Amino acid sequence: MRACATFIAGVTIVLLSGCASQRSSGEDEPEVQLQWPAPPDAPRYVYEAQLRSPADIRPEKEDERVRRMLTGRGAVSTDPVYRKPAAIAARKGRIYVADPPTASVVVFDVPRQRVFQMGVREPNQVRKPVSIALDASDRVYVLDAGRCAVMVYDSLGLFLFAVGDPAVLQQPSGVAVSADGQRIFVVDRGSLEGDDHKVVAYAPDGKELFRLGPRGSGPGRFNIPLSATVSPDGTLYVLDSGNFRVQGFDLEGRQNMMFGSVGAGLGQFSRPRSIAAGPDGNIFVSDGSFNNVQIFNPEGQLLMWIGKPDLRSNGPGQFGLIAGIATDETGRLYMSDHYHNKIEVYRPVGPGDATGSAR
Repeated sequence: MRACATFIAGVTIVLLSGCASQRSSGEDEPEVQLQWPAPPDAPRYVYEAQLRSPADIRPEKEDERVRRMLTGRGAVSTDPVYRKPAAIAARKGRIYVADPPTASVVVFDVPRQRVFQMGVREPNQVRKPVSIALDASDRVYVLDAGRCAVMVYDSLGLFLFAVGDPAVLQQPSGVAVSADGQRIFVVDRGSLEGDDHKVVAYAPDGKELFRLGPRGSGPGRFNIPLSATVSPDGTLYVLDSGNFRVQGFDLEGRQNMMFGSVGAGLGQFSRPRSIAAGPDGNIFVSDGSFNNVQIFNPEGQLLMWIGKPDLRSNGPGQFGLIAGIATDETGRLYMSDHYHNKIEVYRPVGPGDATGSAR
């Protein structure tokens, strides 16, 4: 995908050649892009941080810096706190990361400058967390593929309740929730051979409300659905991965929009992995083949993208196997990468932002 998107008078103009970018001075040094799109286009997002360890959210104090210089040991750990960040959710400075290898949800609590695990206390611990969603009351909905259930906790990890039925869910892969918490949607990718590819809607008391599906290519049908999200306007977006599209539904299950197709062109999908909705209603879709996140408006029109493939370098915007994504109420975008084992944070550009490139 060698094209650029620019914004003129509210209209997206796609440039198929002449993409501007920042390059390093050395020929063999990889290009690192900190703003998206690249100059001379007006930036819309800028790289802000990488989240891997407690040191990424806890500033080093002066006495700690001196001690590190003298002893070689820092006061705050720089060791990664997760092994395979499968999914992300974020709000109010707390970033929740589902980490199946450690059977936990790792929480970066930025306001308190600490990192902790949740979902690890018996008997309500998670076994294989694969997806996370948040409601307006900051309840945390963790889809546990090991239990075939959604485990619900408060924002600090106190278990509240669970919904789901192992007799109904075959291979659950995604969870989404309405703002009021009254609709909990579980995406079930089903089996490769079977037709039970669906989305099941539950009430908080565990009652099944309705199902969407089954397998097929028509409206309201799915082929290996992987992920879902609920936008601020109450639209349920389902990433219908095997059909290479996104489908939109109201909270009662009525299909009302659809976009996407297979291919390597602008706005198309090759290996769609995860979906998120921003506070402005824009839709974000990660793609494991392109190793980027494409950003669409609520009508399904491509606005821009962030990220590019790079197996050698681990710099900002360089991904080897992009996976889960999330947005928060500030418009920040969180992107996880299984190959480089990292989470990157991008913030929307505001007035007076200084952006550029780095090596």
